[in-house]
Amino acid sequence: MQAIMNSRRKGLRALVLTSLLGLSGLAAGQTERYPSAPVRLILPAAAGTGVDILGRIAAQYLGDVLGQPVIVENVVGASGVIGVQRVVRAKPDGYTLLFTFNQTITINPHVVANLPYDPEKDLVPISRFAESTFVWLINAQVPVTTFPELLRHAKANPSKLAMGVTGYGSAAYLGAQMLSLQTGAELLHVNYANNFSANLLSNEVQLSMSPASQVPGLLATGKVRALAQTGPRRTRGMLDLPTVSEFVPGHVIEAWYGVWAPQGTPKPTVLALSQAWMKVAAMPEVAARLEKLGAEPVGSSAEALADHARRETRTWAEVVKARGIRPSQ
Repeated sequence: MQAIMNSRRKGLRALVLTSLLGLSGLAAGQTERYPSAPVRLILPAAAGTGVDILGRIAAQYLGDVLGQPVIVENVVGASGVIGVQRVVRAKPDGYTLLFTFNQTITINPHVVANLPYDPEKDLVPISRFAESTFVWLINAQVPVTTFPELLRHAKANPSKLAMGVTGYGSAAYLGAQMLSLQTGAELLHVNYANNFSANLLSNEVQLSMSPASQVPGLLATGKVRALAQTGPRRTRGMLDLPTVSEFVPGHVIEAWYGVWAPQGTPKPTVLALSQAWMKVAAMPEVAARLEKLGAEPVGSSAEALADHARRETRTWAEVVKARGIRPSQ
């Protein structure tokens, strides 16, 4: 009888062990097979914006790398807040990703009151996909041809030059505030709900800090001049245009685009996604398409994206505090 009981116990242990090994193998297989379904890429911006254009370019190639379709969805509203929330609330399985620009990650925490998400706590970084720059443009009727001349003119005529901005929490507005801190040059900020290019061309406002993608079309009119770009170095498409930091050390403002997943996404999935986005950014055909838009590929690791975002977040926090900027509702 005892022998029979011992035999049954051994059999039961063997069955349990076999089941556990099977589950373990299934879990490993699921990780290795990621993704096994289409991936949804949320863009918290409207069609035709930089986020939309670059996100759709990336999605075309990302699908090939992952071996699954990448479905792009624009979720607009509230300075990108609604789109970010969609991802924050999504299941953390790697099948819902956020493709966004730095406004929603490093600026919104300082300028949006009661922001319903915390980028560091609610999102997991995947990769910084691309970077771009802004360009200071001035109406050709203003007797200024270089950035140093702009600074001298603004100091001699404080708050006389009108600068168009799309929101008092936008990168352009904060960039002008940073410039004032660093140089003492004060500008008059005119807030617009939408694109104000027509007003810049008609000289209703004299200045803008415009995304690089808008610059060629504006320059083609002959009604504006480009004075400087705001990135850390001269971009390949504008090597003749100096950076602001060549005249104002430390003044760097980027427009960059990155990818995040919901907090709780498994580390193996994060690594697989990071590697996939790095492969896309390294493709020559992607670089060629980005260059036409005034952007350059980056393809960073998840850790590099996290570090970059933290540094920029601190920079904007300092500007907002020093200039007494209050969050909007």
